[in-house]
Amino acid sequence: MFKQTVQKLLTGEVICETGFADEFLFLQAQDNQGRVSDFLSNLDRQLTYLDSADAYYCTFNEVDSDNTPELTALFTDIRGMFRPLVEFLELILTASQTDLPIHAKSIININELFDPFEHDQTLREQLRHLTAIRPFKTNKLESREQLVFVFHKLEELGYFVRKNAGSSRYFATAKFDLIYLLIEFLNDSERIELPETVEQQQEELLF
Repeated sequence: MFKQTVQKLLTGEVICETGFADEFLFLQAQDNQGRVSDFLSNLDRQLTYLDSADAYYCTFNEVDSDNTPELTALFTDIRGMFRPLVEFLELILTASQTDLPIHAKSIININELFDPFEHDQTLREQLRHLTAIRPFKTNKLESREQLVFVFHKLEELGYFVRKNAGSSRYFATAKFDLIYLLIEFLNDSERIELPETVEQQQEELLF
């Protein structure tokens, strides 16, 4: 389980009870946390705990010339995902008529969303816009099919899990909470030295 946990952390996974129950349970033991932390320190990384979501992920100890290329790639990926994810989150809040954002362990029954979209032209137009951009781009025309596609894509990307493939109940993982943390980071205008094109991308993400 040690190797499996470390591999997931190094590939950018967010380990929470919903997304990776076995790895999460492994990291709950202090001895295991220590072993993982010691290993990551040899790679100039550390095990970081996200208290608000009860989750673990891997971060760099510091920013330097050795990891700048990796951070550049990370910010490029963030730029590609932030806008669509924020649009999705706003869309779901509107459709479900709630002020509670999606967090780790939130449960969404997609069947309960079909009716609002079928009866609200504005929601359908917003969904159509969302499914015209990556990573949610699809040629599907019906709102029901578009919603299913978006949720399947988010499941594929690790933001949701289901207990079985045919279930309509989606369980949110801590990856949503990490997105909120990154938005907060960008809003606080903290800076790291990255190539100019990436800094421009960072500016575009400020809300």
